[in-house]
Amino acid sequence: MKLSTSKCSNVNYLAKVVQIDNFTNHIDPEVTRLKVAHVDGYNIIVGVDEQPGKFVYFPTSCCINPQLLSFASLYRNYVKNENPDPEKKGLFEDNGRVKAVKLRGQVSEGFLLPLQTMLNFIVSSTNIDFTEDECPVGTEFDEIEHDGKSFWINKKYVVGKVEQQRAASGDKHLKKRQKGLKKFNRVIDGQFKFHYSTVIYRKEPTFVKPNDLISITSKWDGSSSIFSYVLCKHPLTWKEKVAKWLTGNEFNNYEYLYASRSVVKNANINIGVKPGFYGEGGDIWSEAFKIIKPFLVKGMSIYAEIVGYTPNGKHIQKRGDVMDYGCVMPKSGEEYTYGKHYKIAVYRITMTNVDGIIHEFSAREVQEWCKSNGLMPVVEYYYGIAKDLYPELVEDENWGLNFIESLANDKRFYMEMDSPECNNKVPHEGIVIRVEDMKPKAVKLKCFNFLNVESKQLDAGEENIEDLA
Repeated sequence: MKLSTSKCSNVNYLAKVVQIDNFTNHIDPEVTRLKVAHVDGYNIIVGVDEQPGKFVYFPTSCCINPQLLSFASLYRNYVKNENPDPEKKGLFEDNGRVKAVKLRGQVSEGFLLPLQTMLNFIVSSTNIDFTEDECPVGTEFDEIEHDGKSFWINKKYVVGKVEQQRAASGDKHLKKRQKGLKKFNRVIDGQFKFHYSTVIYRKEPTFVKPNDLISITSKWDGSSSIFSYVLCKHPLTWKEKVAKWLTGNEFNNYEYLYASRSVVKNANINIGVKPGFYGEGGDIWSEAFKIIKPFLVKGMSIYAEIVGYTPNGKHIQKRGDVMDYGCVMPKSGEEYTYGKHYKIAVYRITMTNVDGIIHEFSAREVQEWCKSNGLMPVVEYYYGIAKDLYPELVEDENWGLNFIESLANDKRFYMEMDSPECNNKVPHEGIVIRVEDMKPKAVKLKCFNFLNVESKQLDAGEENIEDLA
């Protein structure tokens, strides 16, 4: 028996074994029945009777196994969800989602469950002993594994309609998907890559060192996209097959490819690809590709965020209110226009040679390349040495955590303010931080106000483009 991560796990939504030795008081001195624990820079509100020890930390926007929640009597609707202790009224709604909340002015981001409670649940479910010694502090996981079998403990929460659509498509379109995947294999291994997952900064507080050269850019809430001109295989003629057999030469050529965060969208590469989230007439990726295509050279991939509105007049992304980013909705019959109805913000560029060796553009190279070619890069708020931002911070073992807290409250980066790029008053999503070391990695820091709106969106059952993708 061991804690493990599933193949489809998302690093930002993993549970974690933590040791809590100290608590702090609620910021409101009149609140005496609550106290605060601290995990990875997050505040988590717990009851005043909670004692120090080992806990499982569940991050916001994940959902917890319903059997575990029921076992621990954590559902608010204890009758419907069969809480064994009817005297204990939990905090969780029926969907089992961990929420970011503010109680009497104190922000709480995540949920803490005594480790022993989870272990008791596992033992009761499997009849196999599982002790705290087998759960080292710092272990991240989303499932329990034993003898090649596993069951899930938590996962990223997605709206029920999205889950249903995924399940339906798994049966209805299986053959078409398999055919599309076969066609997609024309792309040579290593020539095309989807974007890496951007880690939540608080999970890696040592990501930035005081003397690092860093870039801080605005995080936009739209739809991820990739535009590439990459080396591909093509169906061989009989003459080419003979020549390949005789000489061993490959007959490869460069082809254009565009994709969402995780789906190739052009039909010549991915046969049977569906219209997607926005329906018929809502193909924002092909429209954006028309803008980007003239700038693509052999081996280049451009990663960008598409924001604004779709050709068929839908919002590309909506969080309670419309995230317009200075765009206006196209009128019926009006030509869909770049810069007016939608925008493309480039945040990453790579070059891949014939051997699959990738050159990662630096943050500054992305900015300069875009500006020299008349394209729009992501908005850069800061470029310089990290410690110069907050020279008052002591360079000790806590510098990373203190740096994060300073960023999280910095009005220069519009943290906890309205988005400066939107015409309407909507919460700023946050920032992205990248170290100028030419490595393909960045971290993100979201505003609590945005997370709160995001949480309300999930409560309302609104689908999210990234989840659906």
